Amino acid sequence: MLTKSAIAAALLGCASAFSPATPALSGLTHRASACSMTMQADGVSRRDFFAAAAVGAAVVAPQVAFADVEYPNVPFLGGSDVVDVNNANIRVYTRFPGMYPAVATKIVRYGPYTSFNDMLEKGKFTPPEKDILIKYKDNLTALEPAPEYQIDNINNGLYR
Repeated sequence: MLTKSAIAAALLGCASAFSPATPALSGLTHRASACSMTMQADGVSRRDFFAAAAVGAAVVAPQVAFADVEYPNVPFLGGSDVVDVNNANIRVYTRFPGMYPAVATKIVRYGPYTSFNDMLEKGKFTPPEKDILIKYKDNLTALEPAPEYQIDNINNGLYR
């Protein structure tokens, strides 16, 4: 709803800047004929045009400020010692010896999880793989899944 109102405000601002009643464009005249239309800008100044554009931008700018700019759990995607098992990319697990590729693949494939114990149950891990997970239990957390990060958790498109 907020996005639709922001778009409507932007369109209204742009349309009002070019309406004939706008003081910036009051000097424009046009002559229509069957083949062409010519316009003359006799009394239009750049200052008036940009003033009208600034008013339109001032209407739209407060609406844009409410946008969610950044995912708050970015540090858990690989930028800290604790990794979010629901949203982190598979390559993050290379930092933990023994986890990549087998354990990491199962973590990514069988998620999302609600807790560490839920991951142990759903993941279909072998006993040696469970030992590796228990070793790094303090480094793993299960946060709320975010679709924009889950879509790239197997292949984020970064290659060496």
